[in-house]
Amino acid sequence: MTKGTRRWLGLGVTAALLALVVYNLRRSPEWRDFDWHMLWESLLHARRGYLAAAVAATLASYLLRAYRWRYFMDPFKKASVRVLFAAQIFGFGSIYLIGRLGEFVRPAYIARKEDVPVTSMLSVLALERVYDTVFMVLMLALALAYAPIHLTGHHSRLIVHHLHQGSQYIMLAMGLAVILMIVIRMRADQLVGLFSHRLGFLPERVRRTLKSGFYSFAEGLDVIRNWKDLGASLLTSAAVWLVNVSMAWFVFRALGGPLGQLPWTAGALVLFCAALGLFVQIPGLGGGYQALAIGALHYTLGVPREIATGAAFLMWIVTMVPCLAVGVVLLIVEGLSFKKLTTIAIEEKQHAGRHGQTGGPPSGSGAPPGGPGGRAADNGQRSAMQKKV
Repeated sequence: MTKGTRRWLGLGVTAALLALVVYNLRRSPEWRDFDWHMLWESLLHARRGYLAAAVAATLASYLLRAYRWRYFMDPFKKASVRVLFAAQIFGFGSIYLIGRLGEFVRPAYIARKEDVPVTSMLSVLALERVYDTVFMVLMLALALAYAPIHLTGHHSRLIVHHLHQGSQYIMLAMGLAVILMIVIRMRADQLVGLFSHRLGFLPERVRRTLKSGFYSFAEGLDVIRNWKDLGASLLTSAAVWLVNVSMAWFVFRALGGPLGQLPWTAGALVLFCAALGLFVQIPGLGGGYQALAIGALHYTLGVPREIATGAAFLMWIVTMVPCLAVGVVLLIVEGLSFKKLTTIAIEEKQHAGRHGQTGGPPSGSGAPPGGPGGRAADNGQRSAMQKKV
């Protein structure tokens, strides 16, 4: 099966799932009398000041992500914040337009502009995902502990009690996850030897893939050896998610009414659910993002379904449109297009595969695999490619 076929098959499955959700909602007695006039009125009277603050928060999150990548890259390269900011805009813009295929745009673009191995940037991308997961779950724990959850049913009070209790265990688990990350970085070689011995029953190819992936992840954790960069990366990660949740809260305040009375922690719960919905979406339109945001607002926080729908779609617009608008300006300045960015990403991925750069033991000095010596051999081949950026 070709990549194009798989891509269209994935889009078809996603569209079918979303259509099934819409079909079931239309058959639901609760949603059959949906008041479209109320939805329009809630959007029409949104307060512009809060919407401007939401847009500013969205753009600030990309800038904070750029600074975090700079701290991640500090062990082996002092990267330009301008390049890293453009990479965040291009990368997320590509994801919004073409789906998960755009994930590779950020590491590929940074590798081209900063002349570093793309496999090192993939390690940083893996590390970023770990950080984001930790802080997203921490935000969920805060929301479960302090957000005004409104459930109905005979056991609703018991369920809310267990949710509050579970939030404490989540915070403990995330603390242990951070400790585990540090242990992995400090003892990567010993852990690989232990896993190789324990997983000896697996085929050689599988063990080699797992070992390579583990080393790539450990290489990304190289920032942990520098306590200054570790602290800065943790602080910027916290700032990224504080700003992201604030974006959702500003949207709530803009729409007012029942949404305007929700606390800031309610935004954390809604954003967590919306982020999970990104795994099932139609490029350019979303779908899963809005559906789960509506569910969190209506079924968990008790917001009327029309207002919840307006908030979910407005959150998606505030998240996507500013990124694409800034991205178009940066593309014009650099003489690029989203199509050319995708081509660059594919070329970098193929380049990494040809040279076997799939991860190796993390060096004690923090230098990435294929450093100055290893990279010089293919600089000539890459020089022509770099002229495109």
